[in-house]
Amino acid sequence: MTKSKAKADKLQDKEILTSELAAIVGKTPQWLRQLTRDGILRQVGRGKYKLGESVQAYCEHVSGGKEEDAKPRLIDYKTEHEKTKAEKALLELEQMKGNLHAAADVERLLSDLILTTKSRLLGVPSRIATECENEPADVVESIVRREIETALSSLAKYTPDKIGGELEHGSPEDG
Repeated sequence: MTKSKAKADKLQDKEILTSELAAIVGKTPQWLRQLTRDGILRQVGRGKYKLGESVQAYCEHVSGGKEEDAKPRLIDYKTEHEKTKAEKALLELEQMKGNLHAAADVERLLSDLILTTKSRLLGVPSRIATECENEPADVVESIVRREIETALSSLAKYTPDKIGGELEHGSPEDG
């Protein structure tokens, strides 16, 4: 029993050839030589590696590097990428539900709303000019108030529900 335990302890210190290590990790000898040139694996002799040290170094490399290294690991990039994909999927889902709208679409709709209101308000003087001729001040005031309220009625009728419908089907002014 003590012989097998001693033998197991020495297995990690056993020197193996490049081709044997390649068979163990499932890669080609050329791949392992490249990893050696990159400093990931370390040879103990020409074409020889320590089994335990090399397998651990290869496993670290595959998982993205040592955690204590200052540089980011591949697994960190993959995790960040997956988080980004999940956030994007949530945003797309909210958009499909009608709870989220593109900023450009909202900006276009509100810009159209503001421009329409502006043009209606600027048209008030020409619409009431003939109507107010030779009228007393209180009549002129009521006519002006009525026209401004009419021009502002489109703002009063605004509801957030219109964003989805008008963006998908076009606004009534679009035809």
